[in-house]
Amino acid sequence: MLIGCGGTKKTTRSKSTTAKPTTKKPRTTRKGTGKVDTVHWTEVDKSKDYYDAIEDLDLEKRSSYDISLFLPLSLGTENSGSSTLPKSKVGMMTQYYAGVMMAANILGEEGIALNMNVFDAESGSFENKLQKCRQSDVIIGPQDKGQLAVAANFGKNNEIPVISPWVTSSKIGKQNPYYIQLLPGQITHYDKIVTDALTNYKADQIYLLGRKQSLDIKYMRYMQKVGAAINNDGNKKPFKEYYIDEDSLRIGETAFDSIFYEQKTTVFILPHFSFEKDNEFVYNTVRKLSAEKGFENVILYGMPILMDSERIGFEYYRNLNMRICKSSYVDRRSPEVQYFRKQYFEKYKDLPSENAYEGFDMMMLVGRHLYNYGKKFQYYMEDYDVNLLQTRYDIQKVFDKKDGDQFSNIQYFQNKHLYILTFEDDHFIAR
Repeated sequence: MLIGCGGTKKTTRSKSTTAKPTTKKPRTTRKGTGKVDTVHWTEVDKSKDYYDAIEDLDLEKRSSYDISLFLPLSLGTENSGSSTLPKSKVGMMTQYYAGVMMAANILGEEGIALNMNVFDAESGSFENKLQKCRQSDVIIGPQDKGQLAVAANFGKNNEIPVISPWVTSSKIGKQNPYYIQLLPGQITHYDKIVTDALTNYKADQIYLLGRKQSLDIKYMRYMQKVGAAINNDGNKKPFKEYYIDEDSLRIGETAFDSIFYEQKTTVFILPHFSFEKDNEFVYNTVRKLSAEKGFENVILYGMPILMDSERIGFEYYRNLNMRICKSSYVDRRSPEVQYFRKQYFEKYKDLPSENAYEGFDMMMLVGRHLYNYGKKFQYYMEDYDVNLLQTRYDIQKVFDKKDGDQFSNIQYFQNKHLYILTFEDDHFIAR
């Protein structure tokens, strides 16, 4: 599969079919919640001005479309044999690319003709490769944040939509309606967690966990603000806060002894997400909490790191009744997933990882939008309401709060869809 990087793959156009998404009603989005980030955006519904402006767009529909895909492969330095290792960078991207090509083949059979140009973003000059994309209809990637900022600006200047499947950054999307983030942001995760927790439990049952560090305090303040907005009480902090001494996690006899004194369900929210900065703290918190809770009923809400960390396994999922906020979930019992696994194995003699499902879903989203709406498909993505293999997309336009919700003030587009994964009967299910 990696031989094609830098070359072109073309899908065939065998028959003409329509790939229209289902239409859903406009959503009502709660306003007034700030962001931890220093750049403040807000998501709002389509206004009359938006509909009037979108009707005037030239869709630029074509018989075929050129797609440039930037994968972080480092082929000049990586051992080529690592492409068969599922957890190596090349291995993960190989699976992602395989999923992309599985989708491209299906789209070709539906009559959606795509020319795939695949580049290794991490070998040679990235800028030189980007200059080859001036005639592209869509640019996907790269994964490196600095390169993505360059690509997003290139897309804006040349009116080419840039899809970011792996990175989320409101700063990159500033004043750029050609920039589309498929990964929900950190703040979106917090909104989802707080909303779900208050839907199912009383506020006085809920503790926010963190260290006495400025960033942790910032997370807590934001979640308190969201909780107060949900409870219609802007002046009151609805949740309890518990600051953890990291030394007590490593060498202390107890870290949570002052909490478990009432026989009731206790809900914890652990908002940390960074492998680089938080992995050790998250693991030690989970380990200590699981050991100290005894027979008390505990619910732990957290970020994807709880599922992605190799150090956190089933015993902790079960003991802490985990609720993990995540944008993707592969239900291996579904007929669609089972069929994909069968087709993938027949083609590649391997089983698909989550990266393969992600690549497949991303390509199906992009390909069908190109077919239905042409080069400026991003303005129509809010109407896409389809269950794919590992996610469903809820793409919303993001405005600068200060400039209002006029069509001309769209900053970028952001996927907002998230699951709450609950651990039941020794496996996670999506809600």
